[in-house]
Amino acid sequence: MSNTQQFKVRDKIVDSGQVCIVYKIEKDRIFNGEKEDCIYYRPYYKTDKNRSLVCSVPENNIEEANLRKPVPKKKIKEALKILGKKSDGETKVTHKEACVYIKKNNPVETARLLRLLWIEKQNEEEKFVTRKKTMYKNAVRHLVEEISVVHKIGLREARKKISRRLKKIYTEKKDEENDN
Repeated sequence: MSNTQQFKVRDKIVDSGQVCIVYKIEKDRIFNGEKEDCIYYRPYYKTDKNRSLVCSVPENNIEEANLRKPVPKKKIKEALKILGKKSDGETKVTHKEACVYIKKNNPVETARLLRLLWIEKQNEEEKFVTRKKTMYKNAVRHLVEEISVVHKIGLREARKKISRRLKKIYTEKKDEENDN
């Protein structure tokens, strides 16, 4: 995102996968001796853990902070398509790789991560460790919030969309096993 893309009050933005809302823009605030606009935002979907969270960022640091507006519906459709895509051989992801996916703050990349984690979770031969469970939950939460905002649907309905897509992989896998 370039600094030419200005945010306005009531704009929804995505910060590390979490949908937030801009509630105030302070003009000409002094940072390091220079005047600069500052954007204040808070979570759009409030929980007990984030209810009082407030964030701010100088306008010149928006790109560095990796803040962005929600992606268009076309990107969400692409992410949902990836969720239902049959495995192309890769079925594991390391913690380090998962962190890279999440840091990209991109729903398509988050969908790739979620798909890999879901496939791994379904493999009953291996234990799905706590670290991966946490990554899985975070990836789901990130996608749920963005799908909800972009499609203007509730969080529960967005979660169901994700779940249906992921289950599609498992159903196709079971059908293939039954054919053999």
